Amino acid sequence: MFQLDINLFYLINHFRNPILDYILPVFSNCAFIDAFYILMSFLLWIKYSLREYLIIVFFMIIGFLLVDFSCARILKPYFGRERPFVNIPKVYHYSNNKFRYFELPQKRETSFSFPSCHASNSSFASFFLSFFYSRPAPILYLFFIFVGWSRIYLGVHFPFDILGGWILGFISAYIFYKLCSLILLKVNEKNA
Repeated sequence: MFQLDINLFYLINHFRNPILDYILPVFSNCAFIDAFYILMSFLLWIKYSLREYLIIVFFMIIGFLLVDFSCARILKPYFGRERPFVNIPKVYHYSNNKFRYFELPQKRETSFSFPSCHASNSSFASFFLSFFYSRPAPILYLFFIFVGWSRIYLGVHFPFDILGGWILGFISAYIFYKLCSLILLKVNEKNA
């Protein structure tokens, strides 16, 4: 299983292209990711009242923060998986706005790899928003796929890290969608 993960990593990480070298780091930029989801959340106003919109956004923010916390502070330390550039040789790694090729593993202190918080957060936000408003779903899904791809291309995650993050994000989005839907139902019944 781990060999499959490593083989897939090399396939993606070693597929080099100058255009991808320029574009994919953008999809790992937290400010860009946050701005995208903030803009996408405004689309909910097309379908929902201001009160409903604020409730949905509240649940999205709380869910996002809980997913990020559980990923970074609970799951990553529990699994303790090292990042590719620390764990295996021959890795293209992006840091300080440039790519470097590491022939040998870079034994240095870094955060852990599994699951990917970028993948879990973007998956959570994409699924959560699409559960409430399905029209932009293809854009949302494509976006979180690009975020995951960028993390492998930049040499900071293995494919199974991304898959684990996507699963965490999806499950969390579904739970928060159900909770938020119950609250919306109660609020709408009370105001009917």
